[in-house]
Amino acid sequence: MTCLLKMRAMRDQMSVNERKIADFVLENTKLLRDYSSQQLADVVGVSQSSVVKFSQKLGYKGYPSLKLAVYETYAGAAQVSAGEDDARPRFGKSDTLLSQLGQKKLEVLENTAHINEADHLSAAVAAIRNARCIQISACSGSAAVAQYFTYQLLELGCWAVFDQGGRLQQSMVNSLSDEDVLCIICDLGGEESLVEVANRARERGVKVLSLTRYNYNAASIHSDIRLYVVPPEEDQGMQRLLYRSAQLHVMETLISGLISSDQ
Repeated sequence: MTCLLKMRAMRDQMSVNERKIADFVLENTKLLRDYSSQQLADVVGVSQSSVVKFSQKLGYKGYPSLKLAVYETYAGAAQVSAGEDDARPRFGKSDTLLSQLGQKKLEVLENTAHINEADHLSAAVAAIRNARCIQISACSGSAAVAQYFTYQLLELGCWAVFDQGGRLQQSMVNSLSDEDVLCIICDLGGEESLVEVANRARERGVKVLSLTRYNYNAASIHSDIRLYVVPPEEDQGMQRLLYRSAQLHVMETLISGLISSDQ
């Protein structure tokens, strides 16, 4: 997962000063290696301690580690840029609606692949494979994805249940045990509606797996295994379309992992 991708994904959840730092880094990636923490603080207009705390919030020990990660990301992107046109899959003529959507989907799928660690995906596959029952709970905007995932699990012989209704979800989770898994799927908001279900499940020893947007949200905080989608930078209608494609891609990755582990 690149630090720049993580920075973009977390931006909406940052404070005003953190956004100032993030925006400067994203717009001046190439130049960051020449800035000390004090110089960065001065040019952005924040304190040096704010720069250090910003680095730590992104998971780094301090500013030097963040600066190195940013430079490595920039250098890696520059190294492949020359051959990118040949390596990237094509979707036909670039001026058609089909090809334009294909390229946008490819970008959001690549970002989703980068944001999810391999060990988290493996842990999710293992939890589902070993579960007695998988309860799938979803926000209203993710109901179609949840239904698709449920059907795929049933076809593999897993005991999977799904219902979109809040009260019924509460009743269903009361029948789960520590042998089961609760899978929470949320789109671009509404995670709070599933927090009570997640908390009740964890009280009963149920392992909670979540697929949410990448940020600090109520559903992921109350989960044992966290998977993410990076919201694309599009207008609301297109954003939801691309977001759903990424959700489906993650679900199909888990299904693929289950199929591979059974062979």
